[in-house]
Amino acid sequence: MWSILVYLIGISAKIIVSFILFCVLFLIGCRFWLEPVKGVCKCKTKLHGKIALITGGNSGIGFETAKDLARRGAKVIIASRDVKKSEEAVANIIATTGNELVEHRYLNLANKDSIETFAKDFNKEFDRLDILVNNAGIGGIKKQNTENGIDMLMQINYVGPFTLTYLLLDKLIASKPSRIVNVSSYLHKMAKFDFENLSDVFTYSGQTGSLYSQSIRYGNAKLCDILWTVALAKKLPYGVTANVLHPGLVKTNIFNNFSPHIKRVLFLIIDLLYKTPIEGAQTIIHLCVSPKLENETGCYYMDCKKVSPSKAAEDEDLAERLWHKTLSLIKQ
Repeated sequence: MWSILVYLIGISAKIIVSFILFCVLFLIGCRFWLEPVKGVCKCKTKLHGKIALITGGNSGIGFETAKDLARRGAKVIIASRDVKKSEEAVANIIATTGNELVEHRYLNLANKDSIETFAKDFNKEFDRLDILVNNAGIGGIKKQNTENGIDMLMQINYVGPFTLTYLLLDKLIASKPSRIVNVSSYLHKMAKFDFENLSDVFTYSGQTGSLYSQSIRYGNAKLCDILWTVALAKKLPYGVTANVLHPGLVKTNIFNNFSPHIKRVLFLIIDLLYKTPIEGAQTIIHLCVSPKLENETGCYYMDCKKVSPSKAAEDEDLAERLWHKTLSLIKQ
C-alpha cells in the first residue's frame, strides 16, 4: 500500500513538474514570437544645447528616456500632471546624470485648456524645441468622456498628444533639425472602428466593461497615433521628422501587491517575457538621437528597427481623413 502511494506521489510530481516546464517553455516561446530581439540604441550622440520635451517622463519608459537624454547633455522638460512624482523624478535624474538642466511643467492631457496653457507658456518661455516625445498614455480605464464628449482613453492617448504637437509645431519648425517621436503599441492591430465614419472612433459606443472592449479602445487610439504620424510627416518641412514606435512589452508595477515569495516566481517568468523600462525606452531614444534617422520620417519602429505596422496603419487616405477630422475637433 505504501509503495503504491509513493508511486502515485512520484507520478503526480512528474506531471506537475512537466506541466510547469511546459508553461515556462510556452511563455518563453510567446516572448520570442512576439519580440524576437530586444533592440538597444548604441549611438553616442550628445545633445548639449538641445531642448527635449517628454510627456509622462516621471516614470517607466518616459523616465528612462528623460534620464538618457539628460545624460547626453540636453535640457529636459518633463511634462505631466503628477507634480510630486515629477519633482522626485527630476531630483533623481539630476543626481544620477549630473545635468541640472532638468525640470517639470504641469500638463494634463485629459484637459484641453491645460494643453493650450502649457503650449502657450512653453512657446513664450523657450526659444527652441529640438525633441518632442509624446510618451504619456493610459491603459485599461472604464468608459468616461471628457467635457467635449471624447472617450477619455482616446483623449489621453491620441487627441491630447495631437493637440500638444499641433500647438508646438512652429517652435519645432523654427528649431530644425528637430524630431517628433510618438509612442504607439503593437496592440494597434486590435483596432476596430468604422473607417468611413471617423466620428465613432472618438466616442466608442461598444461594450465598455470587458477586457476585450478596453483592448479595442486602446488599439483604436494607438492606430490613430500611427495614422496621425504618417499624415504629419507629409506636412512637415525638410529637417523636421515624425516617427512612431512600439516600445515592447514592458514590465510595470502591476504585480506590486503580490507577496514577496510569489513575486520572485512571477518576476523570474516575467523577465523572460517582458522588457524592463530601460529596455523599453531604447527605441524611443534611438528615434531621438540616431544620426542615421536625420531624414527618416513617417515610419513605424520596433526594437530600434523600421518594421511594417498593420495594413490599416499604412492607409494614407485614412491617415489624411483622420488628420482633418481631428483638426476640426480640436479647433471647436
